[in-house]
Amino acid sequence: MPPENQTDTTEMTCGEALLHLLKAYGIDTAFGIPGYHTVEFYRNFDKMGIRQVTPRHEQGSAYGAYGYAAATGKPGVCFLVTGAGVTNGATAIGEAYSNSIPMLVFTTMNNVHELGMNGGRMHELRSQEDILGQVSAFTHTLLDAKNLPEVLARAFTVFNSGRPRPVSIQIPQDVLAGPAGFDIDAWPTAPRAGPDPEETVRITDMLADSKTPMIVVGGGAIRASDEVLKLAERLDAPVVNSCAGKGVIPEDHPLCLGFTQAFDPVRDMLRDADVVLAVGTEFAEPDRYFTADYPINGQLIRIDIDPGQLMHYSKPSAALLSDSKSALTAILSGLEHRNGPQVTTAGATRVVEASAQFNGDLCKESPKHKKALEIIHDVLPDNTIISSDASQICYTGLYHYPMKHPNLFHFPNGYAAMGFGMPVAIGMKVGAGDRPVACITGDGSFQMTIEELAAAVEQNLSIPIVVWSNGGYQEIREYMDSKGLPTIGCNIYNPDFTKIAEAFGARGFHPQSGDELRAALETALVSEGPTIIEIDETDVWLQ
Repeated sequence: MPPENQTDTTEMTCGEALLHLLKAYGIDTAFGIPGYHTVEFYRNFDKMGIRQVTPRHEQGSAYGAYGYAAATGKPGVCFLVTGAGVTNGATAIGEAYSNSIPMLVFTTMNNVHELGMNGGRMHELRSQEDILGQVSAFTHTLLDAKNLPEVLARAFTVFNSGRPRPVSIQIPQDVLAGPAGFDIDAWPTAPRAGPDPEETVRITDMLADSKTPMIVVGGGAIRASDEVLKLAERLDAPVVNSCAGKGVIPEDHPLCLGFTQAFDPVRDMLRDADVVLAVGTEFAEPDRYFTADYPINGQLIRIDIDPGQLMHYSKPSAALLSDSKSALTAILSGLEHRNGPQVTTAGATRVVEASAQFNGDLCKESPKHKKALEIIHDVLPDNTIISSDASQICYTGLYHYPMKHPNLFHFPNGYAAMGFGMPVAIGMKVGAGDRPVACITGDGSFQMTIEELAAAVEQNLSIPIVVWSNGGYQEIREYMDSKGLPTIGCNIYNPDFTKIAEAFGARGFHPQSGDELRAALETALVSEGPTIIEIDETDVWLQ
């Protein structure tokens, strides 16, 4: 008999006990489309108090889990069917891997005795683990149910103690339907890595003596938002953020340059700074808007939880393998008894001088984007979580949609797959509850996952979905044109998105003025269910 107050698992299947174990770790939501091989995930599911969200495509399952994790900080969970479900979901899992989003991906497999036999079984893959291994922190094929608690403990250690990324657990059908034989208690989580004391002292000395310091922050600095701001003010150092680092310090702060690594004046500042402190950032290609690498001629200091990033991009003068909050707290403590900033020119002055030289636009339609984005920014509350898609209006938004808080502007920065916007927004809204969530996307990206509008209606999710329509894959069209190539395949047919919305049971608006856009957004925020707001770049009010 189990001890008092402990659930008896002796009569449970592995699938049933898995749900109890997930509950023990605080999981309350799962995304997935039930399939022939995954039904055992759902045995007694209705008694567990776990919310089931059913997208219309397995990519939407994984994207939904991504969005839920982004909004809540807890790992998103999705159940994927063997074979086709895995390959359909792989794009979204890859995006989570690139952008450091914690996800628990559960997939099934054929029965143990069928594995590797190439017997023409349904959904059969030669090596499912090889596919998932490319987009996961680690994968595990569960051949004995008793190992599941240990495997989940390893997964949550990745989520809570290291660089969060997807973990994929594959369970053969007969193991999933077989007896559990394991306890359903959550294991303890290891603490995050802390800064090395001697290296911290050396870094503190470098920063204290800096005359032209700069700080670059990425998604790894989100938990250290307060510390980044204190350090920037203590050093009088301008701050540049990556896409994932938007809002780590408020983008209206006098020391914040925002998302500007693509602009020459900022690249010059980073090149010439005597010390550059990089916190939780990769210096990724999309963060430079696909412009060339720039040299860092001064002392580069790297702080990252991922050891692989410490020696990436440029040779560092010093590095800390640490959680950013712990590292910056230690550095701030070391600066307490040092002299004030040693800068030769005030940080705010450097920001103003650089900003005055920006050309301000990264594509020819940016002025039109800005007109719409300024209204969207004015209407949406400051705490709105935004899912922005791989589209030109969102590229403009990266540097022209200022955020006051971190972890609210999400973009497919790493894998850069189109179709990210709406399914991620669905997961965000499921996790965010009463907090507002909005999606900004383009016509090409929206049509890649448009079927998920049904899931948003089904879940009654109030999401304004702004669709920028330019009749094609505009970024690629412009790129091909710059190369002297014919723009074959870039001009696409668009349906009437407002009528599409009505067909799905949502609302649709096509505003003909800035005031109509404002009214549509205000209506969408308070309405039940999703609202599509189409903006055509040829609309008169944008010209």
